[in-house]
Amino acid sequence: MQAVTASRVIRTLAVGAVCAAVIAVLLIWSGRTSEPQSEVVGDSPSRAGWKTIAYQGVQIDIPSAWERLDMSDCEFQGERWAQPGSSACDFDGGAAFYESSTADFATGPGVRRTTENGTATWGGYVYAGHFAVYASDGHRPVVQGVLASARVTEE
Repeated sequence: MQAVTASRVIRTLAVGAVCAAVIAVLLIWSGRTSEPQSEVVGDSPSRAGWKTIAYQGVQIDIPSAWERLDMSDCEFQGERWAQPGSSACDFDGGAAFYESSTADFATGPGVRRTTENGTATWGGYVYAGHFAVYASDGHRPVVQGVLASARVTEE
């Protein structure tokens, strides 16, 4: 009789431990914060028809029509803003923030003529804080404007 009771106690303790572990994981999961996202902080101080966005201590100015793309289903996730209707997972223009410690560009900073997704365009990047800010568009002045506006707002 004691053997049956001892085995029930052990089984009950094991089930209780598993339940406690599951509850702990759920509490940790529900309490975690999502990745920081960029946000519009106002109109561009230097360009009419542009807005300023901020992301982890860096601000850039972009055309007002550009919107934040949801890259949660993409292989490579990050912060990207582009024209409405742009593909989130196929970079076909816009502006993106890359960690400068892991960014590996084939060329140095600046603006260059490029081909993205088979389309001739302008693209380039600059470093700002802990990020490489990349911009691409069919119009060189747009890329130059985005890159020239990159600034660190906090460290």
